[in-house]
Amino acid sequence: MLEKASMASPSLFLNDFTVLDFAFVSDATGISGESFFVSAELFGDTDEKDFILDFSQAKKMLKALVDEAFDHKLLVPMGAGSASLSGGRMRISASDGTQWEYDCPREAFELFPDAEISAEVLQYHLARLAKAKLPANVKEARFTLTSSPRFAGEANFCYTHGLRFHDGNCQRLFHGHRNPVEVWVNGARDASWEQKLAAEWHNAHFVSLPTLTNRETLDLPLGVRQPQHPGTAEVMYSSAQGIFRASLPASRVILVANEPSIETMSELAAGTLRKLGLGGEFRVVAYEGLNKGASYRSS
Repeated sequence: MLEKASMASPSLFLNDFTVLDFAFVSDATGISGESFFVSAELFGDTDEKDFILDFSQAKKMLKALVDEAFDHKLLVPMGAGSASLSGGRMRISASDGTQWEYDCPREAFELFPDAEISAEVLQYHLARLAKAKLPANVKEARFTLTSSPRFAGEANFCYTHGLRFHDGNCQRLFHGHRNPVEVWVNGARDASWEQKLAAEWHNAHFVSLPTLTNRETLDLPLGVRQPQHPGTAEVMYSSAQGIFRASLPASRVILVANEPSIETMSELAAGTLRKLGLGGEFRVVAYEGLNKGASYRSS
């Protein structure tokens, strides 16, 4: 349960009522992915039914707020000075020397006055947005964003991708996740192989081959990351939400023949582990965020 405020009024809490998956601009590394569990506590007066807010209504309203505000978007801290926006095109210069550009529909990104994107920053802005959306008897909303407790002791990695044929917001070119990964060998998880895969894929951007517009001049093999590649990958596709274009370091790209769906990625993970030296029969459980994903059995 969330810590209650010291005020003489009741509160209503919803723990882990949704997951927030997003990409964000980092001054250190350019663009990365993240996932948080979202909890909320509502303070206020009870209505004529003796509710602060009906649970089903509260969950629906709060989830819609999170989804519309930040979920599956690129979150940009303009206060850091590493990002600029001109004519609808975003330019990012990270302190690691990488250069990024992004041109997309306006609803695919969100600008912040802050110097960084953190759980605390997002909590503050969600509370501010909730105040204008919730009924008048709700005097205050407090949000808590938390990482999966699994991350403290298990292999995990951040990544970004875009699914051009998706019906929802996954079609946005830069949306992201942070997630665990499981590798099962002889009926038991193998932490060493999980760590190897997480290290190989951390902060990667998965790109579908047909959307890489300079593939003829950019020497990028399928399914293999080239961390020392000096080139720039140019990506473009049209989806139901509009046209998405981006340029990003080729060193961050993992190229796949088809769409970079979690189904594709689970199979690719098995192939990557084979190349890294894992033999015999095993199963990979690939997550897309914190509590959903796909698995692939390799024999």
